[in-house]
Amino acid sequence: MRLTARRISPTRGGLALLLTGAVGCSGPQPTLEPLAQPSRAAFALEAGPVLATRCGDWSCHGDASRPFALFAVGRRRLRQADAVGRRPLADDEIEANWRATLGFLDAPLGRDTTLVRKALGVGGKGGHHGGAVFEAQSDPECRAIIRWIEGSEG
Repeated sequence: MRLTARRISPTRGGLALLLTGAVGCSGPQPTLEPLAQPSRAAFALEAGPVLATRCGDWSCHGDASRPFALFAVGRRRLRQADAVGRRPLADDEIEANWRATLGFLDAPLGRDTTLVRKALGVGGKGGHHGGAVFEAQSDPECRAIIRWIEGSEG
């Protein structure tokens, strides 16, 4: 039986990965449990600042026309008045960044998600046009993102 995977948009219940069988196949259809939705609070403290700093430049994901667009201090802001200076991200900007990031979490292990794979320059749909953001999974900032995805402290 040929299976295809499809990412489902984040919902109140968390992220989900849906497997469907090819048309005409008989038998039970395999299913996967929904992916856990990583903490918004932990995102705001550790993963969000890393993504905003490393990926939120105007030439990268600080561009609102990108599928993964981020708000960042001194860069793209929700309110024009905040674009000048070093005013911290507002709660609604952190929320928007968190929601945008959830759309790229499509595997239970952080290292296997599209978000981390693209940042490491190892594939994903269309690759990462900006090249590798991190040299390895052991990079402290990459580890911070993986810890957030997996919900672990260590």
